[in-house]
Amino acid sequence: MRKPVSKKTAKTRAKQKPAKIDRGVIDAKRAKAYHDMEPHVCDLAHAATIAMEVSDQPELFLFAVTQLEEMTQRFRAHYYAEEFKSE
Repeated sequence: MRKPVSKKTAKTRAKQKPAKIDRGVIDAKRAKAYHDMEPHVCDLAHAATIAMEVSDQPELFLFAVTQLEEMTQRFRAHYYAEEFKSE
């Protein structure tokens, strides 16, 4: 059996309830963030393709892989800078 609560306790609990989350707003923010990153993902894919195409040329391959690694690190830093907080 539950213990009855006072009106004051009930009001305090009501004030402490988290605000209702608007999933539509959060989804829209995520969709925009992913849309904005799309060209960068394509750049990474193209850089990987170039690296594979020059894999038989050691100097060019090393350069291509180095550039791909730098691009990937920049992308990673940007990706993790985006925060999707439950508002």
